[in-house]
Formats: sequence, structure tokens, C-alpha cells
Amino acid sequence: MNRLNCLRLPLLWAALLATAGAAGAQPNGPLPQPLPLFPADNWWNADVSAAPVDPGSAGYIQHIGPGTPLHPDFGGDADPYPATYGMTYVSVPGTQPLVPVTFVEYGDESDAGAPGRPPGYPIPEEAKTQPHYIEGGYPGDAAVSGDRHLLLVDRDHRLLFELYHAHYNNARSRWEAGSGAVFPLTSNLRRREGWTSADAAGLAILPGLVRYAEVAGPDPIRHAFRFTIGATNSHVFPASHDAGEALGALPMGARLRLKAGKDLSGYPPEVRKIFQAMKTYGLIVADNGSDMYIQGTYDPRWNNDVLNPAFASLHAADFEVVQLGWQPSGPPPGSPCTPDDLTLCLNDGRFAVTAAWTTPDGHTGAGHAVALTADTGFFWFFTPTNVEVVVKVLAGCATNGHYWVFAGGLTNTRVRLSVRDTQTDAVRQYDNPQRTAFQPVQDTRAFATCP
Repeated sequence: MNRLNCLRLPLLWAALLATAGAAGAQPNGPLPQPLPLFPADNWWNADVSAAPVDPGSAGYIQHIGPGTPLHPDFGGDADPYPATYGMTYVSVPGTQPLVPVTFVEYGDESDAGAPGRPPGYPIPEEAKTQPHYIEGGYPGDAAVSGDRHLLLVDRDHRLLFELYHAHYNNARSRWEAGSGAVFPLTSNLRRREGWTSADAAGLAILPGLVRYAEVAGPDPIRHAFRFTIGATNSHVFPASHDAGEALGALPMGARLRLKAGKDLSGYPPEVRKIFQAMKTYGLIVADNGSDMYIQGTYDPRWNNDVLNPAFASLHAADFEVVQLGWQPSGPPPGSPCTPDDLTLCLNDGRFAVTAAWTTPDGHTGAGHAVALTADTGFFWFFTPTNVEVVVKVLAGCATNGHYWVFAGGLTNTRVRLSVRDTQTDAVRQYDNPQRTAFQPVQDTRAFATCP
């Protein structure tokens, strides 16, 4: 065991992992191969070492605090028992029974189950009463606070189920959660725009965790890590959800990258492997929390006597912000909007606006775009002479640091307006319900991406 000079391997834990087998549910058990999770071109797995630096990088780092140290938000057992540091995931077989979950906070943004499968989450029976299945260490029926994420991997169907505020309600004999999301590991599907997940940013949690097995293994780490900062402002790709409006702060989904010139030669090999991944794949803002806290899995083999000082030797100033909204494929942020029959390019071409409609009998289509001025245009749906929706995008930067979106309509069909900032790929969507007179849009905090 001396080859892992920064990690510990308690014999009991090693024996448990070796003998548990892959037949049933297993905390921190086997993951579906090949790794990393999700396709190679997913945002978690994208090499960002050559991605452009955001023009506002220095200001964002200043907002965090250049001297803010990193901290590994993971480890082993804590006091009192059964408290833990870090997140646990549970590997389950495809035969694991699905259990209904009642969402008590964000039900309208949660998944009842996996696409094309019966509703429910594959929660093992043991999670109700046994420790170390849920983040924080306490059983599902324990009356404790905390985020209590429950991460479940169906290793046979390659599905990731994640819950926030997971709790078993004995009085009602049911599992409850604040929110829940299901991610097919074979695709790059994002959450619906504006939706949360089990994470504030609307991202999956597990693929962004530092895991013991990959740090101790022979191969390099091939994915980004999730991390938290104290305040955020809006969101950009790949995130789908806001959790703050702090002027000058990074948006959810922003990515930091450890500067290429940072010398890593003095660190233990396993720490160097983690830090090299920060150079190649970076850190993605996934939640509000303590500044520069990097999340990983609970595992009693971690040696925080080594990890903590090593992480603390890096500071926010050692990082730079990758261009906001940068994508591993497709047109990069900053590409100009191209006007066409279905797209308005407003505010001097910075914002791409589209409209989709649905009639009461289920027919759907895209609105036809007609520009009026540099910041205003309209859409018609059925005939060119019948104006349906008028849209305006204004720069309110000098007033409140935001771009503004206004819209009015002469319709009662279901309409979805999508407004995209082509420089950051941040998106705002506005829905008008079916059989409802168009509800005016007066969003003066639409995009916190000035200038």
C-alpha cells in the first residue's frame, strides 16, 4: 500500500469492496464502463486546455478573492457517527425495483423517472435505515439537515438518478425529495432550460466528483470537477438553472482552468493527477457554497492530512475563467447571430430570438421572423399579415447591469420564446400557456452578461 503515499486503505473497507460483489446495490460500487461517465464529447469530459480565456476573467477571480484557497470537500468518516465527508453514490443492477418519490420543493422541475421507463427511482431498501447511502452519512429516515443528495447509478441500463433533500418519511411510508433528475449516460442531453436538477445549476453531480478509484488507478483523470463559490449570477452553458443575482459573480456553468504554467512537480503523484485534470478539464460552477470547495466522494481511504494542505496551496489566482458558455463542439460563443426566416437577431445582432407555437389540437410550428429595428422584431405564425408576437431586447447595462427582454402578443395559443446571448450562450425562455391571452414579458434582469 505504500505506493499511495497520500491515501489510506483501511483493511475493513478494502475487504468490503472486494467481497460485496456486483449482484446487488453497493455504495461506491462499480460504474458502467467505459469511463468517464457520459460520451467523450460531453461538457464534463471536454479538454479545455486550449479554450479561450474569458475577457472578464480577472474580474471574476477578483470577485471570488485571488487569495482564496482550494479545499477538498470530501474525505472519510466524521464525528459523530455516522457522519461523513463527501458524497456517496450507490451502484444498482438493472433489476433494482423502482420506488416512487414525492417531490416536495421543485416538483414541476423534477423527473418522475427515466425516459421510456416506469416512474420511480431505484432506491435500495437499506437506504431507509442504514448509514452511508445518502450524502452526510445518515440513513434516509434520520431527522437531520443538509443537502442529503442520493446518487443512484443503474449500471446495466446506464442511467444516473439523482435526488436532492432525499428523506424517507416514516409517517407517510414514502420517499420524499426536494428535486430529482435522471440522466441517460449515453447522451449529452441537458436539462430543460430553466430547470434545476439535484444540483442548483441543473447539472449531473456524479460525473464531476473526485473519486478515489480514479485517483489511485493507473490512468489519468479524464473529466472536470464540480465546485462551489459563495455567490453566483445567472447561468451559461452547460448549466440550465440560476441560483443567484450577485453582480460581478460567475454564472452557474462557468468553468475555471488551472493555469498551464503552474508547477505541479512538487506534489505527490496522486495529488498531481487531480491538479492536472484541473488544467486539462477544469472546474465547473455547480452550486452556491463555500468558495473554491471541490467536491468528491466519501471514502475512508482518503488521507486528508495530505489532501487538505495540498489543495490549500492553490488559490483562485492560480486559475483563469474559460470563455463563458464555451462548448466542446458546435459554434463557439461569440459567433454572430445569423438572421433568417425563423430567427431575429436583436440588439445589434448579439441576441438570437426564436418562437415556437402549439395549437390546442396539438399542431406545432416555428414563428416566422420579421425585423423592425436593431432591437425590435415580430413573429407571424399562420399568415404574414397576422402579427402574433413582438419582441424587443434592450441594453440596460448602465441602469442595472443587465440586458432586458420585453414581449407582447396578440394570440392565445401556447408560445415559447427563446432568447439566446450569442456571446455566452446563456438562454432565457418565456412560455405563454395554451388558451391564455398572451402574458406580457417585462424581464429587466434577463441577462447579467454586460457589456
